[in-house]
Amino acid sequence: MAIKPLGKRVLVKKLDPEEKKSAGGIVLPDSAKSEKVVRAEVVAVGTDEKLEVKVGDQIIISDSFSNTEVIEGEEKYLLVKESEILAIVE
Repeated sequence: MAIKPLGKRVLVKKLDPEEKKSAGGIVLPDSAKSEKVVRAEVVAVGTDEKLEVKVGDQIIISDSFSNTEVIEGEEKYLLVKESEILAIVE
C-alpha cells in the first residue's frame, strides 16, 4: 500500500453491504434508510498517535460527501477523518 494517511485520517475499504429486510421479509433499498452508514475495514491509519482504530479493525462510518474516494490500481478506498467513524465492530 503506497498511501499513508496523515494526522487523524484513516484509509478504509468498504465491505459488501448486507441486504436489509423489513419484518415482513421485503428487501429495503438504500433510499428507504434514514441514515446511510457504511461498514468498512481499516487499511491504513494516519500519523496521529492518539487514533483509536488500527489496521484490520472493522468500523462503521457515515456515508457522507466529505469522505474522499481514492483509487489505487483497481481498488477503491475512502479517506475519512477519525471524527466520522461512528463505531468499531467487535
